Amino acid sequence: MNLKILIATLGLVLALGSLVGTASAQEYSFGGDLAAVSKYIWRGQRLTNDWSMQPSMTMAINGFSFNAWGTMDLTAVNEGMGRQLINENPAATGSDNDGLQGRFSEIDYTFAYDHSFNDVSVGGGVIFYTFPDRFDTTTELYGTVGLDSVPLAPSVTLYVDIDETSAGDGDTGVYVNIEGGHSFGFNHDVFTGLDVGGSIAFANGGFGNFYYGIEDGGSHDASCTASLPIAINDNWSAVGFVTYSSLLSEFRGGQFPDLRDAYRGTAGTPGSYAGTVWGGFNFSLSF
Repeated sequence: MNLKILIATLGLVLALGSLVGTASAQEYSFGGDLAAVSKYIWRGQRLTNDWSMQPSMTMAINGFSFNAWGTMDLTAVNEGMGRQLINENPAATGSDNDGLQGRFSEIDYTFAYDHSFNDVSVGGGVIFYTFPDRFDTTTELYGTVGLDSVPLAPSVTLYVDIDETSAGDGDTGVYVNIEGGHSFGFNHDVFTGLDVGGSIAFANGGFGNFYYGIEDGGSHDASCTASLPIAINDNWSAVGFVTYSSLLSEFRGGQFPDLRDAYRGTAGTPGSYAGTVWGGFNFSLSF
């Protein structure tokens, strides 16, 4: 049912694009992406330790936009989930060893507004995270500021969870991401350049307590990425990329010495699961 909802939503976006896309190319834009990634990493956390497919679709009108994004396991790496789903829903089909293979483990919907003031860009919106079969939905508000003309074009984005982290006696989870990058242009019709970038993120105790049972805040994760954009035609493009992501170690307290140990779940092997090299390929369509 969730897969049908996602397909219907993306189909509706495309249908609206065909109806109004010709009204004004400057006011309306529509795009779709289909990515294959070797691992699904979210804020330094390794959520799927194998290949995933991640489609998305975006409709934008005068700075306002709507995006639907999903991730599907392509292998049975999360095989334990299959047994849990069948236990909770005896009518479920498939082997318990299939896990989440062929299922959308997450579908997110984002409503946003973005605007540029000469050399400064600002934006904000709301993200609805949904997790079919596994977790409750949650909601984040976010705001971002970018300095487009400054070297490395740095930007800062603040995410505030207004749902699950503050449920009960929990504190509101706050996550701040700082990133920047640079493009090295190529004099080539297809391989247009090399993009490099990096980020570092911080989180408060509400975020740390919800995800790891650690009450202190601090630096949370960092990453660096190299990507190779590929121009196909006026509407189609692609990019291949490789990323190194790592959890950092300044969260302390609770059962584990630091965040790396908390994520691994074993205090005797610090950092053994915190760093990840991953990559993938993404096709994009815009009109």
